[in-house]
Parts: sequence; C-alpha cells; structure tokens
Amino acid sequence: MEQTLGNVSHYLNLRAHEAQARSIAPEWIPIDFRPGTLPWALRGSLLARRALASVPADVAGCFVHTTTIALLLSGRLGKKPTVLSTDGPPMAKRDMRPLYGLDSENNAARNLKRAIYRRTFRRAAGFVTWSNWGKASFVNDYGCRDEDVAVIPPGIDTSAFVPAAPAKRMPRILFVGGDFVRKGGELLLDVFRKRFRGRAQLVLVTGSPVPEEADVEVHRNLAANSPQLRALYAGCDLFALPTRADCYSIVAIEALASGLPVVTTRVGGIPDIVVEGKTGHLIDVDDAAALGDALESIVSDPRERAAMSAAGRKDAVARYDIRDTARRLFEFVAGRC
Repeated sequence: MEQTLGNVSHYLNLRAHEAQARSIAPEWIPIDFRPGTLPWALRGSLLARRALASVPADVAGCFVHTTTIALLLSGRLGKKPTVLSTDGPPMAKRDMRPLYGLDSENNAARNLKRAIYRRTFRRAAGFVTWSNWGKASFVNDYGCRDEDVAVIPPGIDTSAFVPAAPAKRMPRILFVGGDFVRKGGELLLDVFRKRFRGRAQLVLVTGSPVPEEADVEVHRNLAANSPQLRALYAGCDLFALPTRADCYSIVAIEALASGLPVVTTRVGGIPDIVVEGKTGHLIDVDDAAALGDALESIVSDPRERAAMSAAGRKDAVARYDIRDTARRLFEFVAGRC
C-alpha cells in the first residue's frame, strides 16, 4: 500500500480493522514515498515489484493500492491473482497534475503511459476505486469491464468522529488541508475576511505557513485521526474545503461523521460524498461568490445547520463506517483471488 497523502489514512484504517477480513489473513507491505529524480510512478513501481517478488508461494493473491505504484507490475500480476486499487486512475487525474506540483505530460508521454497501464490492467483480477468518477475512468479510459470494477469508498471509524452538543457562540468554520493553495485555503480565507469576520470564526488546520489573525485560528502538524483533530471537528459547526484538485476527500467524510455540513467543490469523486442541499453544498472551483453564498446559508440559519448536521451524521454512518467498507473490500479481494 502506497504511503502518500490520504492513502496513509486509508492504510491505517484498514489495518486497524483487519478483523473484518474474515475469509483471508492479510499481510501488509507499506510502500513508503521516497523522493528522487525519477517520477514517483517509476520509483514506486520498482519498490512494489521488489515487494511482490518476496511474497511467499503459499499466498493466495495480492492487493495493490494505488495504481500509481502498479505501472511496472504487468509481469508480476500473472503470477498471483492481484486486485488493483486507487482513489482515481492516472488518466482521470491528468488535468490535476500541475496543482500537485507535477509537470504536464505531452501527448506522446501520456499515450505511452496509458498503453503501459492498459497492459497492466488487462492482467489484474479486479479493481477497487473510491468513487463513480474513478470507475468511469477505468471503464472509459482503459477499457476495463464494468463488472470488474468495485466502487468501495475509504471508511472511517464513525464512532471516533461524533457531533458535539450545539454551543451558544459564533459559528466556527473548519478547514483541513495540508496544501493550503491546492485545497483552496486562500480563497476561503479571502471570502471569510470579506463576508464573515465578526460573524463567525475560521479554524484552519494546515501545514502551510498561514498566520493567525482576528477570528482566524491556525493549527499545524496535527496527525490524522489524532484526538486533537477529532476535538476540532467536534468543536466546529461547518466544514469548508474549496479544493482545486482532489480525487476524494477523507476529511470531508470525517466532517460529515462529526455532524458538520460540508461545503466543497465538484472535483474528482467528491460529488459522491455530499448530498446537495441535504448534507452540504457543492460549488464550482474558484467560485468565490458561490462559496460565500453556500457558507452564508449555513452560518445564518441555525435550523438549516442542525438539519444538515443530523443528515450528514446519519449518511456517514450508513455509507462510510470502516467496519462496513473494510468488510466489503476484503470480500471483493477474496472473491477475486
């Protein structure tokens, strides 16, 4: 399992609930990110090849997350039934590359990479992806069969993220995003300054060097699933993530489970998470007016906030509890291997 960004949380959540793997006995091999001159897809794939070469003969099959580190695994997939997993296939993410600090690929490089992945995917026993957006890319960009692709979102421990009792104070807007610019943090901060200062508080959780100011509270270096982060979810009233590039958003799921209405953007597979008008609002990327209006409707209306809070919590428990999503994933892998 690749150890980058939200994939780390996915790995830790699955490991913590491997008891749901009733028909298999998992052995875990984390593939840690290592900086270098070669693209991570090449470096990660080489590390994954080395890891798979050491798999004992009596292992029934393999599960590889993500497809990024599966680029060069075509020769290995025929030796053991292997399920490939991803938040979004490479072709689906092609327009996001610059926002992740990656160079744009020319047509020749893109087509070559696509051909290599198609060859690898033809040898896979099945696929798991987090969203309908990801599944559409497997089918339309790579020619995978619809029935071979399972949509199983990353789960969270919904018992650890719980709503707090409403408090009589200014509404608190929570943002969680390590990459402040890519996640739209500066847009949110600008909208807050113009429309909500003095009427609400903004709580920023980020690794970027953002200074505190009036009604703006900044928290840095909080670990995923940490008690400190869960306390911030419980101590806020709504969640805003106007992200410019994301395949999915585990933090948005954590917010729903914490009873926070979610305002976020229509990018990647995120539209699967929010039920428009019921558990939050979806807006277009970089639409400051829409962001302000969506936040306004929740900040200024305690009854709407309470209704969305209850609906979001109920939806998160029904769709994203790790005990259910882990069981579904392990059963799919067992059935294919």
